[in-house]
Amino acid sequence: MAHLVSFDVPSSTGTSPAAINGAGEITGTYTDIGGKTHGFLRKPDGALVPFDVPGAVNTFPVDINRCGEITGWYTDASGTGGKGFLRQRDGTFLTFQLPGATQTIPTAINAEGEITGHYGDASGPSHGFVRTPNGSLLTFDISNSTQTSPNDISHASATTGQWADAGQHLHGFLRDYHGAVTTFDVPGSASTTPMAITRADLIMGRFTDAHGQPQSFLRQPNGTILTITIRGATSSTAWAINSAGDLVGVWTDAAGAHSFLRSASGSITDIDVHGAVYTQPVGVNDAGEITGYYGDASGGTHGFLRS
Repeated sequence: MAHLVSFDVPSSTGTSPAAINGAGEITGTYTDIGGKTHGFLRKPDGALVPFDVPGAVNTFPVDINRCGEITGWYTDASGTGGKGFLRQRDGTFLTFQLPGATQTIPTAINAEGEITGHYGDASGPSHGFVRTPNGSLLTFDISNSTQTSPNDISHASATTGQWADAGQHLHGFLRDYHGAVTTFDVPGSASTTPMAITRADLIMGRFTDAHGQPQSFLRQPNGTILTITIRGATSSTAWAINSAGDLVGVWTDAAGAHSFLRSASGSITDIDVHGAVYTQPVGVNDAGEITGYYGDASGGTHGFLRS
């Protein structure tokens, strides 16, 4: 039977996990009474460690790797766009920004400490980047794109995400370690947005169908694309996947929104938090632990861990 623990950072007005690693460590954001956003690390024993990038006005962690390294972005008093950070295992911070960038937004970190994300500059709103563990920065754009936005990076340094054409339609891409790019679309879709890539190069994402509804897909390493079907659903939005191919997300029907776990075998399990107004899963690790946040009837937001 599943065991669920809810948690809040002390004195916070809202707690929102963003990711979970294989050890069960969770990172995310919380909001204070003044409306400022801060980061937190929840350890497997339940201990909560709040943190901020030194000098930050707001701190936004987005991912944590198996080594406990956390990446994300922050804003400071300069009033410029976001800047990237790496919180190391010992709690020390490294900050970085692409040269000439108006903003630098990390989106993922792999086990080797490589970080991917996107940045904006005078030539466009979104270009891709990879930051290596030694601090060097590689930038890239998909050919003929108006914007390139990586969302995840694999252990083999492959990045996946979306790019926009001249008509601002979104398409998927897979960029390997050598820089070779494969672009793809879910057949019949109006837009395709890959969100995550596993160690086996299985890509999970979302697409917009012919009715304008968000749906979910899996792209196999051989390029075959499988659309996710949930009986009775009008839409579905996948959020995270683990190495086994289990994924979590939300789906809607006439009654409202629900959350789900789809196993690699295709079975669907409801994972709504009992009594919650809504449940938003955001991460699932290889042990099957799921994290996310939920809303209560008074408008509060709380974190949860389902194991």
